[in-house]
Amino acid sequence: MLSVLAFVALGLFPTRGTAQATPKATCLAGFNWSFNTLNQSPCDVASSLAGVCIGADFTLAPLDPGFVYLGPQPANANSCRCSSVYYSLLSACAVCQDRNFIRWSAYKANCTVVYDQVFLQPIPSGVRVPHYAYLDIEAGDTFNATLAQAAGGVESTSVPSSTGGSLATPSSSSASPVGAKKKSNAGAIAGGVIGGLIALALIAGLVVWLLRRRRNQSPTSASYQPAMASQNPVSAAHTGSSYPATPAPRVYDPNDPSTFPSNMNEQPGYNPYATPPPDHQQQPYPAQMTPNYTGASQPSFPTQVTPNYTGTSQPSYPRPQYTGAPEL
Repeated sequence: MLSVLAFVALGLFPTRGTAQATPKATCLAGFNWSFNTLNQSPCDVASSLAGVCIGADFTLAPLDPGFVYLGPQPANANSCRCSSVYYSLLSACAVCQDRNFIRWSAYKANCTVVYDQVFLQPIPSGVRVPHYAYLDIEAGDTFNATLAQAAGGVESTSVPSSTGGSLATPSSSSASPVGAKKKSNAGAIAGGVIGGLIALALIAGLVVWLLRRRRNQSPTSASYQPAMASQNPVSAAHTGSSYPATPAPRVYDPNDPSTFPSNMNEQPGYNPYATPPPDHQQQPYPAQMTPNYTGASQPSFPTQVTPNYTGTSQPSYPRPQYTGAPEL
């Protein structure tokens, strides 16, 4: 019977028939024991109780072969759907269609608060809840059709009160309903541990994904190659790589002052043909300083230097020796 848990059941609270009517679950012949004294099937009663929680009419859809009614999802696990009374009526509706149903523990898996043998919401007017819906199912963890058929008992209906509300009142012969029971602490602890492990797994997966993404987005070594650029700008005096050409040295000509040594021309007041001032006598210097040559003979130059003074003492310079016409 429980092998059909793998199949998906149709919704416990089917969509209201507005644009398109929803088929209605009906019982087969031979299940009269599941009807109440108003000839309402367990499918009709379950639909009425389901409509209380949402404030609208519901039609419980029929089960196709191999399908079962499943328990509520966490988003809609309310006091109506987490009640054992509603579960028993839903199971009786499946039985009268000759279909299977799931165990109570599987049905209430998403319920944080379980309402055992009690239906907190007011029973709609004109609806009677059969006595078997209030039987204890906790011990056997399932709805027992045999016990339900033999149960009998008074049905529960809406009770008018001075406050204007109505509460479900089971018959005196039924078991006294107990209050809403919290799930065991063990279940809460187990759920917390499982949730923590799932959270850690998600965090670890996120970290791995970020690391892989960063590694995939990291630039290759070629992208670090620096650009080629001139470190120092070219000065305004030079364009390109050309430089001013150095003039070739000229041969010394005693008749051409431009061929004289530059340091002689730069000396202020120097005249190679001038006579030394009378107040200073020419000082003797070594007669001749012959340069040391290796090779052919070279012309000799006088080593006598005639100083040129302009007030203070000045360094002396060698007087050139002329070969040719006499000086004028």
